[in-house]
Amino acid sequence: MRAAKDLDRWPEPFLAALGHKKRRLWAPLYLRGLLGPSERKSLQPMAASLGLPGHDHLQHFSASPAWDDAPLWQVLADQVDRLVGGPQAALVIGDTALPKKGTLSVGVARQYCGELGKRAKC
Repeated sequence: MRAAKDLDRWPEPFLAALGHKKRRLWAPLYLRGLLGPSERKSLQPMAASLGLPGHDHLQHFSASPAWDDAPLWQVLADQVDRLVGGPQAALVIGDTALPKKGTLSVGVARQYCGELGKRAKC
């Protein structure tokens, strides 16, 4: 249940940036449809899994070309800045691939391994 409440709260700052009332209404439902358990992520199965009578509103929401995404990118940047630690913080992303040998390790594939500086099983 906590995850559902967190999912309801997470998009709040983005919804404010959407501006239009109908977009703020349909965006959370569309997000729930995308993240829901249904295997099919097309609009008709999403609408059915959400208990909606039809998919027309989701279609209009997802296909409408009339909105500017710049405010959403700004909200995303603000959220990342808040979560990472502020204007003086730095986010460092490092390669964590570890060299592996054998055939029994889960998830092992031939790929770039930063520790070795080349492609190898890791």
